[in-house]
Amino acid sequence: MTATVLVPLDGSEKDGRALPIAVAFAELAHGALHLIRVLDASPLSRGDAERTLRAVAERIAPTVGGAAGWEVADGPDVAAVLLRRAAELDADAVVMATRAPGPVGRAVHGSVADRVLREGTRAVLLVPPGSQDVHGRRVQLRRALVPLDGSAAALAVVELLLALPRVGELELVLLEVVPPARARERGSAPHAAAEREERRLEAVAGRLRARGARAEVRVVEGGDPAAVIGAAVRQELADFVAMTSRGAGGLARAVLGSTAASVLRASDVPVLLVTPGTHIP
Repeated sequence: MTATVLVPLDGSEKDGRALPIAVAFAELAHGALHLIRVLDASPLSRGDAERTLRAVAERIAPTVGGAAGWEVADGPDVAAVLLRRAAELDADAVVMATRAPGPVGRAVHGSVADRVLREGTRAVLLVPPGSQDVHGRRVQLRRALVPLDGSAAALAVVELLLALPRVGELELVLLEVVPPARARERGSAPHAAAEREERRLEAVAGRLRARGARAEVRVVEGGDPAAVIGAAVRQELADFVAMTSRGAGGLARAVLGSTAASVLRASDVPVLLVTPGTHIP
């Protein structure tokens, strides 16, 4: 069965960021794109919307093997329509571009993307404003930074990557951010926590290497995981970040669970987010 990547478009400049990334992800998934425009309070007529979307689908079809479906849907609740169609199409992922953060600095909170992420069961690949340089270009998603924290939620990201038909073409950097307090556990030998986390990451990396992917591990001490992740994206020349939207319980929840929004807000590359309930193809 062909994988499906759902791509919501709204006719704004965001579409220029979402489409190149959606095409690149569809290549990794050996999937077909399905473009959707939801008419809510838009003054655009259905006929105009259909002509515009058809033209976009025809333009990108050659880049995805001729498979680019499209539809114009009606509904006052855009997020509800997208959630329903993602389930009906059994989409493997939803690719959406986000707007710049508002006055409160929240890049996603309260938006359509926020609801699709929180209420859906599909991985969501968000393309932030910092990725503007992909507009109109043919891009590839090959090198990924994968922050992990040992939780089942974080490991679901690895399962999703392993499920990609072209996982063998990926270069993955597995990153663990160790809080200073844990790095200096009382009674532990120097660097014991880092060595323990590195062994755990190596076990995960072994699974990825068995599928043909290149996998490296990094363990970094830091009090601000989002800052460490941001620096690692630049240092590792990552094409995208793949991470959980929530961390483990306790301290790890505070360390990683609140990090996804911060990473997205400052990111210059797309961020693939996996929730604990994400459907793994």
